[in-house]
Amino acid sequence: MALLPHAARWTPRTLPRKRPHRPRRLLVVDDEQAGAEAIVESLSLSGYDAQFVLSGQAAVRALDAWTPEIALLDINMPGMDGFAVARQLRQDGRTQHIAIVAFTAQDELAIRAEGIAAGFDGYCQKGAAPESLLRLLKQIAGMPP
Repeated sequence: MALLPHAARWTPRTLPRKRPHRPRRLLVVDDEQAGAEAIVESLSLSGYDAQFVLSGQAAVRALDAWTPEIALLDINMPGMDGFAVARQLRQDGRTQHIAIVAFTAQDELAIRAEGIAAGFDGYCQKGAAPESLLRLLKQIAGMPP
């Protein structure tokens, strides 16, 4: 299910229909603050209600106050990596049905098998044009490209 060279949809999971006048909630989990802030700003400008946390543990704690519809997870993080976060999200009743996207500098082929096993729905390579990520998110949300 390739989209663009730097983004891919791995599962057919689609988000439920969006309620009118309510932006999609998206959580960015990345240990690099500058990058997390930049992607949240870009996603917010594109109409998402986006927030970020700087670790896998912080992502799990954030669920008590705010539940996303989409999680954008870095893979290489100290402590709890993106694979562990994805597995935890799939086991939690509040988040087991959300869309989870790997957002990493790693090559897709290097993480695809483990990513799918952990519960990821798609992949986007960091450093790619923002349009690749936005197009993937629209596809997962069931919107026309």
